[in-house]
Amino acid sequence: MLCRPQSAGNIGGAARVLKNLGFADLRLVAPELKRRGEAAAMAVHAQDVLASATRWPNLKSAVADCSLTVGTTCRPGAYRAAANELRMFAPELTTLAAAGRVAIIFGSEDHGLTNEELKLCQRLITIPTASEYRSLNLAQAVAIVAYEAAMTLDAGTLSRQAVERAPAGDVDAMLERMSDALVAIGFLPESNPDHIMFTLRAIFGRSGLSPRELAVLNGIARQMRWAAEGGHATIRAKRAVGRKLR
Repeated sequence: MLCRPQSAGNIGGAARVLKNLGFADLRLVAPELKRRGEAAAMAVHAQDVLASATRWPNLKSAVADCSLTVGTTCRPGAYRAAANELRMFAPELTTLAAAGRVAIIFGSEDHGLTNEELKLCQRLITIPTASEYRSLNLAQAVAIVAYEAAMTLDAGTLSRQAVERAPAGDVDAMLERMSDALVAIGFLPESNPDHIMFTLRAIFGRSGLSPRELAVLNGIARQMRWAAEGGHATIRAKRAVGRKLR
C-alpha cells in the first residue's frame, strides 16, 4: 500500500516487484499520478497489477477491510520506537496472513508516514540501513519487504489455527470511542490524548483483537462514557437498594 506516492516511476516499479514476487493487491492512497506513461514503462510486464491498483482518498478508508496494518518507517521518534526489524518480524506473517488481509504501508518519498497515519498502523517495521543514509527509494523498499514476505510465506505453511482478527476499520473506531471515554473520565488530557493512545494502539496491534474481544472493548468504552456523563449516579442508586447493575 503506497500512501501519497509522488513518483509515477515508483508506482510502476512497485507494481513490477509485486508481480515478480507473487503479489497483486496494490493500493494507492492519494497518489500524485501525473505521468502515467512513466508508471507503465517501469511496470514493464506487470501492467495487470498496475491497471488493477485501487485508489483511495485516505489511509483510513484504504485499510478498513484489513485485519492487520503494518507501517514502515526509518525515522526516529517516540511513536516509532517500537518498530521491529523487518527480518525479525517477517516470520509472524505466516500466522497473520492466515488470519486475514495484511496491509503493509509505505509513506511518501519525501517524509514517509505522518504521525496521523501511524495511528492507523497496528505494527511498525523498519529496514536496517547504514546510519549515514537511512532512507531508501520507495520502490526499493517495497522490493525488500515483498521479498522477505515471499520467502517467509514460501518457507512455512499458513496456520489453520490462526485466530480471526477484527477488521482494522472496526478496531480504529473502537480506539476512537476508547479515547473519548478515557478523556471523559479524566484519564487522558483532552489537549493531548494521542500520547497514551499510541501506547494502547501498540498493545492491541501486537496482540490482535478477535471480533468478540473488540465487542467487549466497545462495551467498556460505552459504559465509561455513560458513567462519566452521569451514569455513576444511577449505579450508586441501584447499589444503595441492592439492585443488580444490569
